[in-house]
Amino acid sequence: MTTVTDKPQTVSEADRWLSWYAVTAGVVACLVMPLLGLAYFATGDGAEQLDSSTVRWWAEPSSDALGPLLTWAAPDRVYSTFVQVAALLFPAALLCALHARRARQPRTRVERTAWVATLLGYALSFVGVLVVAVALVPGDPDRPLVDVGYLTLMVPGTLLATLGATVLGASLARGAWQPRPTAYLLAVSFPFWFVVSGVLGHNGLGLLPTFLAWAVYGRSLLTPEQAASR
Repeated sequence: MTTVTDKPQTVSEADRWLSWYAVTAGVVACLVMPLLGLAYFATGDGAEQLDSSTVRWWAEPSSDALGPLLTWAAPDRVYSTFVQVAALLFPAALLCALHARRARQPRTRVERTAWVATLLGYALSFVGVLVVAVALVPGDPDRPLVDVGYLTLMVPGTLLATLGATVLGASLARGAWQPRPTAYLLAVSFPFWFVVSGVLGHNGLGLLPTFLAWAVYGRSLLTPEQAASR
């Protein structure tokens, strides 16, 4: 008597690459985003953030402890470099979200709208940070193009992305979607960004749930059984 077994599912090279990229982006974001905030506070435009007691509470001891990572060049050059590193991370969220949407049939009109808002927000944010990163190549944050990229693309893109992701995460959490931590992290995207950015003084810190959510999703791509349950 013979037993017929299902053919083992395999992970494609594209999924392996996306998994590596998403996990790396999540880890690097946890390291770079605090440094980006600290570097910003050392610039002329960012110094006023230190007037806030909640910003000083974490920024002053962190700057003292991490001094060599923040003083290897002039403040504007250090800040510009961290922005450029951060720009390399944003496509991870967009690519993972596109991958997840392709594999997911929205259950409701609200979820479908949330996918559109999230993806559009990620795209606008990526274009915005790319414009800013290119404008900062000379190491001068006062260039007009920096404000254009930030105010017209990054700010509305981040607002749209975090609002959309919060609705999306709540919808995914109500279903059997995997991985569950991604749904929960997406669900807190907007409140975390809104509160943490204001309290700690920099938008990059508020985006950590976004990068961690898609890092978890990327890691799940290496587990075909979990991918099949979405």
